[in-house]
Amino acid sequence: MFPALPAPASSAPLPRPRPATTRQVFLVALIWCVPLAALSFLGFLVLMVAMWSAASGESPVSVLLGAAGVIAVGAAALTGLYHSPPLRRTVPMNRLALLGVVVWPFPVITLACVFNS
Repeated sequence: MFPALPAPASSAPLPRPRPATTRQVFLVALIWCVPLAALSFLGFLVLMVAMWSAASGESPVSVLLGAAGVIAVGAAALTGLYHSPPLRRTVPMNRLALLGVVVWPFPVITLACVFNS
């Protein structure tokens, strides 16, 4: 009445990936240094704008909530990309390197636009 389920192709567990080498860790850290430095400077600028708006008597809540919203949306997008099925098959160090390359332009271009305006 019901067809039999096919046997699994292999019952052996998947091989564990090799641990990351020092060169890979250094490369990923180098890739992430630039966007994190740009994000920290942008965070400093947001806090300075909030401080100046509070000193002038205006409420800094809208500036701070807007910045927190952008960070939350970016973190959610990166988390979704990190756990996406095509990237799930790769080694975690390679995933972090790929995410660093994907993230790299956004804070750098934003910082450049802030400096040019």
